[in-house]
Amino acid sequence: MDTRFVKVLLVDDDEDDYIVTRDLLEDAQISDFELDWVSNYDLGVETIAKKEHQVYLLDYRLGQYTGLDILEKAVKMGCKEPFILLTGLGDHDIDQTAMKMGAADYLVKGQIDTPLLERSILHAIERKQAEAKQALLMEELKSANQELQDFAYIVSHDLKAPLRGISSLADWLNMDYIDQIDAQGQEMLQLIKQRSQRMNSLIDGILQYSRIGRLKEQQTEVDLNQIVAEVIDVLAIADNMKITIVNPLPTIQCQKTRIYQLFQNLLSNAVKYIDKPQGEINISCEKLVNCWRFEIADNGSGIEEKHFDKIFQLFQTLTPTDNAESTGVGLSLVKKIVEMHGGKIWLTSQLGLGTNFYFEIPQQSHNNPIIIENYRKKMI
Repeated sequence: MDTRFVKVLLVDDDEDDYIVTRDLLEDAQISDFELDWVSNYDLGVETIAKKEHQVYLLDYRLGQYTGLDILEKAVKMGCKEPFILLTGLGDHDIDQTAMKMGAADYLVKGQIDTPLLERSILHAIERKQAEAKQALLMEELKSANQELQDFAYIVSHDLKAPLRGISSLADWLNMDYIDQIDAQGQEMLQLIKQRSQRMNSLIDGILQYSRIGRLKEQQTEVDLNQIVAEVIDVLAIADNMKITIVNPLPTIQCQKTRIYQLFQNLLSNAVKYIDKPQGEINISCEKLVNCWRFEIADNGSGIEEKHFDKIFQLFQTLTPTDNAESTGVGLSLVKKIVEMHGGKIWLTSQLGLGTNFYFEIPQQSHNNPIIIENYRKKMI
């Protein structure tokens, strides 16, 4: 909106006030103002409804009505332009009420000069423009989130259905025509089934990743010893694998489902890449000044340092793409969950010896809510 020329409406039952306001605006240095004047509530409401002005100056005292009455009526009519209330000295409560009702500013009669009036009008217009832009951005964000939800629905239903059909067809061919298919054909059918399973896992991973940050649950006190015990139980690890909780884990404020996903992905990832006859995974924690630091160490195959950043990127894996168990989503989920809780994650590793994943979660306290903010500043 161009503020070099501004149309202003004054609603005031005193003509002398109109003359004073007109003279003040004529002396303005930044913009040219065109001032229209009406003297009562009815004319004020009627003129505002025409939407011909960029800003409205409302005198508080209008006979049996007040400027607040006009403001309330205008808001109900859907007026988006800014209002400035003109009050008398000592009307502080009225001023505050006007601001709560949506007024952009208030000025005290008798203390108004040209720079103050001009600045108040231009700032009111600029704030309304900024609010309108913010509202537009929020609407675009809402639309984008809806599109993401629609996409998730399409992925879940329209893409997984044909995958199930392909996998079932491969099973039927393998069962009904096993005598007619040679070894190479059976290997091809198995490859089709494996790739269908991998695509199905990949779709599930995409859906989980899209929900992180979009679907938030209430943060609660969560006992991590219980969470880890549940994850280990679900993983049903082989007899040659041993998971040890080195020291008791804390109870922290977090989103329970997300923290469960975090430990599930890190532990299943450790189990997946252990290549020793006896697998060992150790879980430990340390309380620092503003956070809890957790470590998950394994004696698996290890990771080259050049891949340390890559493994946290979406769809990046260090195994062949035909491996149905590897989708390249798990560690991306972990990183997103840790960062959503205000923390960070990193690793150390040696090829052939194993990998240590570290992540930090800020301590959150109802008695000291700024702990997490201090932790974030320290990270920066």
